[in-house]
Amino acid sequence: MPSLYKLSEDYKFLSEYLETALENDEIAEDDFEMYKNTLEALEDGIENKCENIVKFMRNLEGSIEAFKVEEQRFSKKRKYMENKQERLKGLLHEFLESNNIEKMNAGVFKVKLQVNPPSINVYDPTKIPDTYKIAQEPKIDSKALLKDVKNGLEIDGATLVTDKKHIRIS
Repeated sequence: MPSLYKLSEDYKFLSEYLETALENDEIAEDDFEMYKNTLEALEDGIENKCENIVKFMRNLEGSIEAFKVEEQRFSKKRKYMENKQERLKGLLHEFLESNNIEKMNAGVFKVKLQVNPPSINVYDPTKIPDTYKIAQEPKIDSKALLKDVKNGLEIDGATLVTDKKHIRIS
């Protein structure tokens, strides 16, 4: 069976040809019926292709949903393990510090307390000189902007877009 692109191309070509031929009276009654039947057959083919595409999309939706559920399950499991690892690391850290142990041989592992590299604690950002600040672009609140423009407010630099279309399958 031909692709949707080919069917669409053939349908458009035949439809335009038929329209032009009818306007110029260049088509006989028998030929008109034949072209009309061919056009209907193309429509059926297009409908069939569209139905199959939608069925495939629904199948993909089901797979996507299953992946999302699995991602959530794995994410919960990963977070649980990360938290457990952090608790065990904290337990080990607390044990070593409370017993003033800097290093320990633990079977095949060596465990030691190590001093962290220097870090900074910014307790009052307003007192920090501008040379240490990173300039950031202002962000536009698109939702508020859309709401105001929908309510009739004219804003220079933004227009309401109403001619876009999307697929809705029911």
